[in-house]
Amino acid sequence: MAQYNAEILWQRGDQNFLDNRYSRGHRWSFDGGVTVPASSSPQVVPLPWSDEQAVDPEEAFVASLSSCHMLWFLSVAAKHGFQVDRYQDQAQGVMGKNAEGRVAMT
Repeated sequence: MAQYNAEILWQRGDQNFLDNRYSRGHRWSFDGGVTVPASSSPQVVPLPWSDEQAVDPEEAFVASLSSCHMLWFLSVAAKHGFQVDRYQDQAQGVMGKNAEGRVAMT
């Protein structure tokens, strides 16, 4: 079994937190040394409390699924002797209501 780690850091600073008007900007740090600016989606929390240039959890979820699919495809292609020169995916996730009427990535 493998273990995966990420550090998520948000700091209030001098923002007033209790009025719910605080920045959702934070950062994700990974064991390889990469740090990614992250935030809630502006579709979920309006600007200026979101950072539209940061990665939001929904985007990261869609990207991670697409990346896993690509890596699986490349491994299958190589195993069966197919040479792949390029792979591109325009991945899209939709937030909507599931069969139980709850908000979910559908």
